[in-house]
Amino acid sequence: SGERRARVFCMHTSASQPALSSLLERAGGRAHRDAKKNNMRPVRSENDMKDIRNPMKNILMRVPLYAIHGMSAHVRAISRSVSRESLSDGMSDGGTERESLIPDVIAHQGCTPRLAVVVFCVLMGAINFGYNTSVLNTPEFVIRNSLASEYVDDFSWAIIVSIFCMGGLIGSSLAPPLLDAIGRKRFMLLNGVFLTCVLIFEALSLSVMMLVIARLLIGISCGGSTVVVPLYLGEIAPVSLRGSLGTLNQFAMVVGILLAQILGKPMGSDPEWRLLLAVGAIFSTLQVLLGVCVVESPRWLVMNGQAEEAEKILTELRGGDEETYVQVELESMQALAEEEKQEMSVSSLVRNPKLRFPFMVGVTLQMFQQWSGINAVFYYSTGFFENAQFADPYLGTVLAGAVNVLATGFAVELMDRAGRKPLLLLSAIGMTISSLLLTASLVISEQFNLELGYIEVMGVLSYVAFFEFGLGPIPWAITAELFGAVERATAMGACSGVNWVANFIVGLTFPAINAALGSYTFLPFALVTFIATIFSHIYVPETKGKTLPEIRETMEKIRCGHTTPSKPLEENFF
Repeated sequence: SGERRARVFCMHTSASQPALSSLLERAGGRAHRDAKKNNMRPVRSENDMKDIRNPMKNILMRVPLYAIHGMSAHVRAISRSVSRESLSDGMSDGGTERESLIPDVIAHQGCTPRLAVVVFCVLMGAINFGYNTSVLNTPEFVIRNSLASEYVDDFSWAIIVSIFCMGGLIGSSLAPPLLDAIGRKRFMLLNGVFLTCVLIFEALSLSVMMLVIARLLIGISCGGSTVVVPLYLGEIAPVSLRGSLGTLNQFAMVVGILLAQILGKPMGSDPEWRLLLAVGAIFSTLQVLLGVCVVESPRWLVMNGQAEEAEKILTELRGGDEETYVQVELESMQALAEEEKQEMSVSSLVRNPKLRFPFMVGVTLQMFQQWSGINAVFYYSTGFFENAQFADPYLGTVLAGAVNVLATGFAVELMDRAGRKPLLLLSAIGMTISSLLLTASLVISEQFNLELGYIEVMGVLSYVAFFEFGLGPIPWAITAELFGAVERATAMGACSGVNWVANFIVGLTFPAINAALGSYTFLPFALVTFIATIFSHIYVPETKGKTLPEIRETMEKIRCGHTTPSKPLEENFF
């Protein structure tokens, strides 16, 4: 057993040759011969592994068990936080370099074919969420005039669109206890079947009430998906891939939005719009059919006393040669399960003076994210472009979706280089300027009868791009990084609820705002993003590369008014 583990646990070292020989002898004669014969990297014995297990376990416990867009830099920073000199003398064994030992182990954990299949299946839920967010945008006027029983006025249409968010709030609230009760795998299968049935019901709707009920139920299903998908991906992914899978989750959402916008024109006539609404059933059906490939979450199994089954599944997902890492990962899950039995309520979070301020920051960022007006673009952009007399509203809508997809990919690289706070400031300032540019072009076009449609579209596109660089991913990443394991789930859940409510308010009120303000429609959003800039500059800490104690110390200084300005943006890039 010691020899097998020693061969698995290979690590780089610059130790001298005598020290290397001594190290190999402790690992066992056969391991030594195998290393010489196959030119393998130096290996460590089981005794050495005992010294490294605790630092590894601590790292695994400190990275949030969520697949969060933009978390990759935080994962890498934490994985570098345990250096050679912080371990026991037995680990150094003659080596003098100060580089981290842990990342070399973590870096071995790539994406196996088994893990890739599971991830593909789970992402169907994220695609469906994005698709159903935007599917009513392009065919809005066709649907409003096609229902047999009645004409759909502006307020009724706003209810149809925005009730999706109230369903999301309900679904995201119901999901956590259900996930703990029946498991992640069963929840996703049942949710897929439920969503398929509801989407068919939506496609057959004959009245406003039927559409409202359908959209509410779809929102409940998608709200559950927004909880289970990042949670499940975080629980099955090796620590080095959690941030990447979070980006993949976000990417699947924006691809779903883009797909709905692309299909909106060819399938947006009467009665083809019914097929357009039913397209999402393809993804949910595919998720159900591929459900046989999905494994239960190892963490859920550990929480329910099935550690042996969890170890078996982890071995499948990590590959057969990662026994040592699997053991450490399993131990970290067991330790986390014990910690999270102490999970606190929202009221306890608010009453705790050390947690109240970080919680306020997280909640406020979620409100700024939605009240920036981004979903007004994806809910109503076609009608907005038509009112602005743009030559091809469909083209403008598709371009907005395409920019959203491209910006999602660039955002992660920017976050890794520049950090959270500088990009949050850049995003809020950029969205403010874009809103003012859009407003100015609309006013000039209206008052002087000029054709400025392409400037208006550029304003919308830059608005969407700046959102994805900062206000889109960063509130979620920062919220996860501000809290420890005991408080994180409660804080994330509360922030998610605030996000859904703020989203509902925007979806419900935007048609009325558009009708009342006309060319000045985006001025309220410019005001919100301007306030977000000031708030972020004063109250939001930089979390990139920092440990939880360091972040909490910074938050306490900010709360007390003893803080220094963050570095200029150019210093974060260069």
